[in-house]
Amino acid sequence: MMERKSTGIGKLDELVEGGFKERSINMVVGEPGTGKSTLALQYLLAGITSGEKAIYVSIEEQKDSFYENMSRLGFDLARHEQEGNLLFYECNALKLKEFLEKGSLGFENKIIEMKAKRLVLDSMSAFILLYDTEMKQRSAVQRLFEKLKTWDLTTYLVSEASQDYTQFGLEYLVDGLVKLYYRKVGHERVRTIEVYKMRGTKHQTVETVYRIEGDGIRLYPGETIL
Repeated sequence: MMERKSTGIGKLDELVEGGFKERSINMVVGEPGTGKSTLALQYLLAGITSGEKAIYVSIEEQKDSFYENMSRLGFDLARHEQEGNLLFYECNALKLKEFLEKGSLGFENKIIEMKAKRLVLDSMSAFILLYDTEMKQRSAVQRLFEKLKTWDLTTYLVSEASQDYTQFGLEYLVDGLVKLYYRKVGHERVRTIEVYKMRGTKHQTVETVYRIEGDGIRLYPGETIL
C-alpha cells in the first residue's frame, strides 16, 4: 500500500485518504489572501513533526519576511532551521530557469545530506512567466518534475489563481490539485477549499469552509455556504 504524507491538517487528510501519496507532486492554487503558503508550510511542519526533513524553496519572498509573518501563527521556523530539520532556500525565478538549463540549483547536496522527504516550491507563477510560449512552459515544467522525482521528494507547489496554469496543461502534469477560494457571501467573504484532483485517491469533491486562525488553517466540514 502506498504510504501517505499528512497534509498537516487533520480534516484535509480525511478528504484525501490520509494525505498525499509518497513521491507525488501536488499543487495548491488560490487568489492572494487565501493562505496558500500557510497551507504549504503546515504540510512541511507535519513532516518535521513526524521526524522528516523538509525544504522550502521561495521564489518571491525573502526568508526574514517569511519567518516573521509565519511567527504570527506560532510557527517557529528559525528553531526548526537551527535544529537541522528545515532548509529555507531563496531562489529567484531566473536561478530556477538556469538550473533546468545547466543542471545545478545550489542545494542538491543539501537534499541528499539532509535526506529531505518534503519540498515546497513557492511559487510556480513567476517561474512559468519566464517562458514565452506554451511549448517552452510545458517542457520546462516537465523537466523540473523529472528532477524532483529523482530526489525521492513529496512536493507541494504553490500557484496564483491569476496565473493561467491550465494554458499549457499544468493541472494535468501534477498528481494532485487543491484549489482555494475566497468567495463573497452576502456582506462577508468566506474561504473554501476543494480537492480538485488526486491521482490514485478516492477524494471528496465538496467545497469545505476553512479559516486561517491563530495556529494556522482549520477546516469546518459541517458548515454550509449560503
